[in-house]
Amino acid sequence: METNKKGRVLRLFKKYGYYALAFVLVLGITLAIVFANQTEISDDPTVPSDTTPVVFGLPVESPTVLKWYSDSELMYNDTLKQWESHKGIDMTSDNLNVFAVLDGVVTSVETTYEDGTIITVTHDDGFVSKYSSLSDETSVTISDKVSAGDTIGTMSQSAANEQLSGAHLHFELYKDGQKVDPSNYLTLEDK
Repeated sequence: METNKKGRVLRLFKKYGYYALAFVLVLGITLAIVFANQTEISDDPTVPSDTTPVVFGLPVESPTVLKWYSDSELMYNDTLKQWESHKGIDMTSDNLNVFAVLDGVVTSVETTYEDGTIITVTHDDGFVSKYSSLSDETSVTISDKVSAGDTIGTMSQSAANEQLSGAHLHFELYKDGQKVDPSNYLTLEDK
């Protein structure tokens, strides 16, 4: 009788064993994929999280805004005699010095006919600030580390595309590679 039971089990396994084996393999592969794609969530309260807000300084002292940022409405450019979007803020001041708005590293100092002398500073948290229409005598060079409030240059009329604006700063701000409205980060008044 014992042999008879063994024979039945062997026949049953031969008949349906492949299905059982296939099921176990599919189940194993599925579980491996699920566990491999799970991200570990830490409930450890000792993991620090930085919730300090980013505080921007002003790029010029007591600024007067000449032209606001606008990506949805066209603004008239007196120098070029045309309507255009204006993805920066033009400002001037009695003090012509230009200051870094955040701690960062100078990643570019260049001069173009259209924008004059331009200083680009890369900051933490995905921010990049760009200062245009500066005098060609800058206070910084590429790779210099700057702190918020450090003088980096002086305003001028070096931007040919905004020459009739007089000595001013054209200030642009980028967040994660996209231009953003600097007035969302700077405390500016309409004067």
